[in-house]
Amino acid sequence: MTQEYGPGAPVDMPREMNGLAIGAFVLSIVGLCSPLGILALILGYVAKSQIKSRNNSGSGLATTAIILGWISILAVVAFIVALAVGGWDTWTDRMDEYKNDYNN
Repeated sequence: MTQEYGPGAPVDMPREMNGLAIGAFVLSIVGLCSPLGILALILGYVAKSQIKSRNNSGSGLATTAIILGWISILAVVAFIVALAVGGWDTWTDRMDEYKNDYNN
């Protein structure tokens, strides 16, 4: 006895993951609090526009990359401001003291 199946319900194929979203997310994690966050931020915005135009998945990864990219930029700017306010000489003196204390 054979059973015949009709056309059935249409199957939705899963959406393709956007590669730039994955790359932006990885770069934002690796480059957290470093200048690589700028690249992650740019890739995140490009990935968001590609996801919208191509109907890809990965919007959450791109959004996370954008947020972490901005946090990274803010951290780098805060570090530069702290160095400018505190003085480069103080920073180098502290580093020399650290090297002398822990290398002996």
